[in-house]
Amino acid sequence: MKIAIFGGGVAGLSAAINLLDRGYDVDLYEKRGVLGGKVSAWRDKDGDTIESGLHIVFGGYEELQKLLDKIGAKDNYLWKDHALTYAESEGQQSAFKKADLPSPWAELIGGLQADFITLGDKLSLIKGLFPALSGNEEYFRSQDDMTYSEWHHIRGCSENSLQRLWRPIALAMNFIEPNVISARPMVTIFKYFGTDYAATRFAFFKANPGDSMIDPMIKYIEEKGGRVIPSSRLSKFALNEDDTVRAAIMADGSEIEADAYVSALPVHSFKKIIPRAWNKHRYFQNLYQFVGSPVANCQLWFDKKITDTDNLMFSHGTTFATFADVSLTCPDDFQAGIGSATGGSVMSLVLAPAHHIMDMPNDIIIENIMKDLHDRFPRSRDAKLLKYTMVKIPESVYKAVPGVDKYRPDQRTPIDNFFLAGDYTYQKYLASMEGAALSGKQVAERIHKRFNGAD
Repeated sequence: MKIAIFGGGVAGLSAAINLLDRGYDVDLYEKRGVLGGKVSAWRDKDGDTIESGLHIVFGGYEELQKLLDKIGAKDNYLWKDHALTYAESEGQQSAFKKADLPSPWAELIGGLQADFITLGDKLSLIKGLFPALSGNEEYFRSQDDMTYSEWHHIRGCSENSLQRLWRPIALAMNFIEPNVISARPMVTIFKYFGTDYAATRFAFFKANPGDSMIDPMIKYIEEKGGRVIPSSRLSKFALNEDDTVRAAIMADGSEIEADAYVSALPVHSFKKIIPRAWNKHRYFQNLYQFVGSPVANCQLWFDKKITDTDNLMFSHGTTFATFADVSLTCPDDFQAGIGSATGGSVMSLVLAPAHHIMDMPNDIIIENIMKDLHDRFPRSRDAKLLKYTMVKIPESVYKAVPGVDKYRPDQRTPIDNFFLAGDYTYQKYLASMEGAALSGKQVAERIHKRFNGAD
């Protein structure tokens, strides 16, 4: 059977790999010249890698790790020290380090030793987070009617722990504030990361996501006989009388015919091309509930090192929520002699919340970032900024606000030969590389069940 996939992010690539492994004939189309979607990376005219975001592999990303192992990329990322590192004023750092004990004792003892929240904060968290640590998927979904801030306070957890500990994590995870994000994704994370010792480990790609993950995915697909066609934009679907897809119409007017079609486009892009006839189905109407979170990623090249921390970092009360010196974390890229790098720090920073800076001039944003960097990293005061880049994404992952989780669609749609993939579709994880990889696996399972198994 011929399967046509539209969208070359992690979800589309995962779907292609899983379908090829099941013996299907697969063509994957991507509108841009570079694949990877929200995880894309490319080189600019100076030879510098520009990333659409700061992307890491969590220990809890089991499906993504299996996928990387399958395509021969299991050695393309490096595990870092097992700690949540918070940058404080005047170069100080605080850390949440797990104790060398089984979970949840590792988290409990490690939390009690953390020095950036008070003993009262810690005791309130121990009592308050118990329902999340002992909960199941049914419980997590039932918490989608309130924000995380509301859940946090209902459980008796302190405001200081919310602001100092969980706010940076909420911003890093979905780019929105704790008083905006649903409790559902936060308590889910507490469960997966608080009961599995290895789940909270961070790994960085040795080079960048394009070289370390996306290119090996493309190579695997092509070696298995699949085709990857970049610079091919989907325009619309032509339908049969029964509303199934007859052909995909591309922007150049060409028609793509297949036995089944998969949209792995971001939900905000797919909404623009949903055939009018399909909107009679509540399934497709529900997709209009999803709105993307704005986010910006800034990279700054300095002439000298401003930090020695080789790990992901968080910060409270700054322009950036989470960040890293990729000249340290990614040893095969951002090094002296590569592009603009001279051996100094290359800071990659996620700017969130970002709704207020989408239209702000970049030079003003950089001024604010530099003030924060000078406060958090005093060595930056004597460093020269060689170059910066800014990637603004008006709609990134969907906003996980209260009430939206129930609208996440199954990968099989009401249209017999049309399926969806994407981290917004329903799977146990959230909007992330892991969620995208899982959705690709699940859409392959749905297609195989529909056409080759008991339906």
